[in-house]
Amino acid sequence: MTEKSEGKKQFAHILKPIKIGPIELKNRIVMAPMNEALSGAHGEVGEQYIAYFGARAKGGTGLITTGAIMATKLAGEFPAGRNPHLYHQGHMLGMNNLTDRVHYFGSKVAAQMTIGFGRQGHSYDHHKLAPAATAGLPYEIAAEKSPNHCADLYAVMEFSRYYMKGQMTREMSIEEIRSEQKEFANSCQLAVISGFDAKEIHGPHGYLEHQFLSPFSNKRTDMYGGEWRNRKRFLMEVAEQVRYACPGVAVGCQISAEEHMQGGLTEEEMIDVAKDLQTIGLDYISLSDGAGYEESGHLITDMDRSKHIPEHGEAFKKALNIPVVVSSQHDPVKIEKNIAEGKYDLQAMGRQLYCDPEYVNKLEAGKAKEIVRCSRCNTCLMRFLAALTPACPQNPNLGREYALDEYKIGPWQKHESIMPEGTMRASMPSLDRPWWRNELGYIEKCWRPLQGRTSR
Repeated sequence: MTEKSEGKKQFAHILKPIKIGPIELKNRIVMAPMNEALSGAHGEVGEQYIAYFGARAKGGTGLITTGAIMATKLAGEFPAGRNPHLYHQGHMLGMNNLTDRVHYFGSKVAAQMTIGFGRQGHSYDHHKLAPAATAGLPYEIAAEKSPNHCADLYAVMEFSRYYMKGQMTREMSIEEIRSEQKEFANSCQLAVISGFDAKEIHGPHGYLEHQFLSPFSNKRTDMYGGEWRNRKRFLMEVAEQVRYACPGVAVGCQISAEEHMQGGLTEEEMIDVAKDLQTIGLDYISLSDGAGYEESGHLITDMDRSKHIPEHGEAFKKALNIPVVVSSQHDPVKIEKNIAEGKYDLQAMGRQLYCDPEYVNKLEAGKAKEIVRCSRCNTCLMRFLAALTPACPQNPNLGREYALDEYKIGPWQKHESIMPEGTMRASMPSLDRPWWRNELGYIEKCWRPLQGRTSR
């Protein structure tokens, strides 16, 4: 028996295709959404960003998920780092080039879209207050309730005043909520015509959607606060509008399995959220963990926390009829065992694919022992938090994939704009008018499909 056939036999469940809504993935490994800090200063997507994801697609990853894309103009003013933008037609060229690159290497790609970071974002204008579920909430809000908060970590960082000391926030008005929800759904339409196979709503570990869910950060007394059904309302309305705006593509949502703080969101409550999302028509649930940077468990995942991730996946899997994606497990033997036992359906990994983008190819070739294993040193995460380009002690090419010939594909095109002058300043079309269907022919004509591999 050859090494390749042995690898396919040993990891048969990992390498088995799976269908998520209308799309089929060639295996069960998902690139977890991370803040790559590879986009331009104004959220533009260039070759560095594209080649980074192209390398993971070339490595055999079944589904590539981007880090959080700022999907409204307001969200773009309050990032947590250098995040790409997609809330206007002018942002679509780079995104189209990204999806072309990933598809060329045989993978599917999901756009993780965020309506905002809330109190976990900050403005470069220090006089602006971040929009959030409730006004005036600094990061110390849950420090006393957290079992392992990151006070020491952020204390040594240059921008710690934005995080643990916190930037004060202002409460979003009802009118602002409605406006942001509609713009978010419009942006998801832009992702559809940019070629993304799936849309993932960004709602885990302390970001804006999570802030509406959590009793720690939601102190509202209107229809979006108070009792449980009201705190769920914001996320459910977002999910309903995205599902309506994006027919024919897979739509999922990333949520935390629980908050791990006394009085915080429980696993049972988050399973209830997942069931509601399934009823709305979402195609998969992706599980993260924790309450945010102040709780830290999702961010600096220790080995003890990693042991509980499959347990969360198993509980959600029993309650749902749609695929469940679980993160924080890197060992292929354990992943194979967990999927075979039906604990969850897909395995997401971020740091491990930074370290070795050829992870899946090595499994398939029967060379699992040659995988460069992530040491969880978290150098990459520390740099992301400081909005610096990624780096890995075990992968010197991380963030430099654009300089390697193996990732340069297709006829190299000049980066001329195909959008009419003034388009970037034009108002967004209404969700009630499916404008993009009428203009899709024009867009496809302007954006030539890839014609094979060439040098730059």
